[in-house]
Amino acid sequence: MVKSTDPRLRIAAVVAVIAAFAVLIVFKTIAASPRAPAVTEPATGAVSAAATPAPGAPSQSKANALVAYDDARKTGKPIYLLFHSLTCVPCVEISAVVDKVVPGYEGRVVFVNAITTEQSAQDLAAKFKFEYIPTSFFIKADGTVSDSFTGTLSDVEMNARLDKLIAE
Repeated sequence: MVKSTDPRLRIAAVVAVIAAFAVLIVFKTIAASPRAPAVTEPATGAVSAAATPAPGAPSQSKANALVAYDDARKTGKPIYLLFHSLTCVPCVEISAVVDKVVPGYEGRVVFVNAITTEQSAQDLAAKFKFEYIPTSFFIKADGTVSDSFTGTLSDVEMNARLDKLIAE
């Protein structure tokens, strides 16, 4: 190996190594950065994420979720409990489905909305075991969980689960 005594060559070599590391770091950072989830065509009956619920819709209620759940338990009726946010794509999709389907079950099923950025929803979440949102709980009149689902449901699937809950 030939050693160079020219300081300019040594500086150039050091700069080249530093530049190579900088490029590597930039590429690793870009590769590791979170990306928006791929949006696929919704299943038949599902609502697209573009259908943002209206501010007064059931899925937009910011009422105290813990109080709403306790009040729902006192009715002696089945409960549909939805944990979700107002921003994630699947949450917006299921919110649109809820706003379309839930009013048809008024008087037969009590809907409890739990927006996970609200403290009361976080307190209520401590009573249930789940990891991701949106998560739906279908709760019998006696307070036992009949069914749960994480993700988006179409209106057809939501109707079927609510009908089954009422029949139990």
